[in-house]
Amino acid sequence: MDLPNRIYLALHPIGMAFAILVLASIIGLFFINRQLTNRMTVRLVAAIAFTDLLSHIGEYYAVENYDLIAGTTLCTSVNGFRLFARTFYCWVNMAICFHIYRSLVLLKKTTWRSEVYIWAATAVFVVAETLIYYGLGAFTGVVARKRCTPGVEDYSKNLAFLMFQSLTNLLTIVIGIFVTIKSHSNLNKWINVMSATATEQGEDRDQLISERRKMAVRSFLYPLSACITLPFEAIFLICTAAGTYVYELVVCMALSTGFAGILTAAAFAIDPTTHKAFKAAYYQIKYKDSDKKGSAEEYGMIDF
Repeated sequence: MDLPNRIYLALHPIGMAFAILVLASIIGLFFINRQLTNRMTVRLVAAIAFTDLLSHIGEYYAVENYDLIAGTTLCTSVNGFRLFARTFYCWVNMAICFHIYRSLVLLKKTTWRSEVYIWAATAVFVVAETLIYYGLGAFTGVVARKRCTPGVEDYSKNLAFLMFQSLTNLLTIVIGIFVTIKSHSNLNKWINVMSATATEQGEDRDQLISERRKMAVRSFLYPLSACITLPFEAIFLICTAAGTYVYELVVCMALSTGFAGILTAAAFAIDPTTHKAFKAAYYQIKYKDSDKKGSAEEYGMIDF
């Protein structure tokens, strides 16, 4: 077995474990006190962890069953699952970028209506792109390759498939970088708006500014993680479309995609809101004050 496949087999189970840990943590907080997870950011992080899990499962299964024959029902199903999971991963990352931009740059508060629109748009884009891949025949794979990987027998359609997939990856990266830079430049304005409202309620302004800044800056880690996991894959797809196979890119791609779940878990672990949620959950269990289920704002866990 070559080096990239050994990397896949080593890293993807670890990524799965970390993705499951994030999901289990959020689900656990929900059952302790649903108000602790009553923020769109938390739901988006849960969605990212879920897409991480799907991607890790798909890639691990594909490598573990490397000898699947292209064109068979099982291979077609595996390829379809992998493409869906990757597409889902990209669009959920773009959704969290849009949410951050809307909140920190446009200074708009999250409402149920806006959240429904974001989730609906994400679902439409994921399904539409997956159906495009299906229509191109990318689920079937290329029999001549003698391995089960997404692809199309027809050269023109395969080129379209590779470029479409690489452009989605590049779009996710560009949006992540743009939103991070734009939001960071608008951070002081957002903090001033937030602190003006909060200080009217008697909260300490300096402490509030420090907490809000830390919370916002740490939130940038979620979209930036995609800027680590996707670049090598995007470049590899472009090189493949150009008829060039770069072995070093495959190794780098195996490493970067294998870290997806780990990166999400790391961002979740250092998120100040996560710390407050677990602290609140701990005290609620310790003092058994299950009847005192305050709002997210009471725990300092405002949404952007």
